[in-house]
Amino acid sequence: MKTMTLVTRRLYFGVDALRLRDATGRVLSRLQGLPPDRATVRLDALVEDFRVSAAASRMMVEQMVKDGLLERLSPRGTEYGITDKFRQCAEARLVEPLPRTRAQMLLAHIADLAERFNRSASYNKYEIEAIAVFGDYMSLDADLAELSVGVTGRRRPPGERPASGRVSEPTEGTEQIRALLETQSSFVQASFYQRLQDVPRPFSVIFKDQG
Repeated sequence: MKTMTLVTRRLYFGVDALRLRDATGRVLSRLQGLPPDRATVRLDALVEDFRVSAAASRMMVEQMVKDGLLERLSPRGTEYGITDKFRQCAEARLVEPLPRTRAQMLLAHIADLAERFNRSASYNKYEIEAIAVFGDYMSLDADLAELSVGVTGRRRPPGERPASGRVSEPTEGTEQIRALLETQSSFVQASFYQRLQDVPRPFSVIFKDQG
């Protein structure tokens, strides 16, 4: 399971990243030794461990339920189940945010990589058709939590002398492309789509192969 990343100087459910990680850790310490189906926590314990007011806790907990960190177990909202996503918060890594200027440089580099990959990676039967950036980058924030790119691909036209051992499975081909992009920065998250129109909106195209 991929380690969750929390970004400093950003609020999550009304608290900063370090406070979220510490508070979820305190909640889990109450549940040590309990099987997952009995890992429940009362609202008053959440208020205590997150060190928020009773009034603020209601909004925080409702958002946690909506985002899949907690499961409401009682109609009155006094008891909640702990999910895997909640547990991931307690083990999350903290990183400094990505400055937008650095993100712009990364995107230009990724576009160059895509062009070079299409031109030279004959071992892969697939090539990159287009790349679009979406998510955090499309906000007005100067500091970003992630850099999401959507990738569409297509079969590479056969050459005169096809290279032996070329990748033939779609999943194998896309995983090589994913590795190429995501190794450029821990902030880069690549997702694959059949069509450019399927990329979550709003988005901006940073690379499109005209071949």
